[in-house]
Amino acid sequence: KNATLNVGNVLPVGEMPEGTVVCNVEGKAGDRGKFARTSGNYATIVSQNPDTQKTRIKLPSGTKKVVNSHCRAMVGVVAGGGRM
Repeated sequence: KNATLNVGNVLPVGEMPEGTVVCNVEGKAGDRGKFARTSGNYATIVSQNPDTQKTRIKLPSGTKKVVNSHCRAMVGVVAGGGRM
């Protein structure tokens, strides 16, 4: 609850502003991260809906996914972006 929006910190996606680049996003609250985990990948927070507690994220494949705002994600990009 005291974590700030710095690279490497893990926060609920509902507390992050739109446009934040995140990785290791949980699909369901508490599942330890399922999306955007491979080297150089990241997801972007597109929109928030505080009424329904839902957050829309854009995955590396380009698809948009709606997750619960209580799901956590790590701020920043996974290391190893230069890999071919």
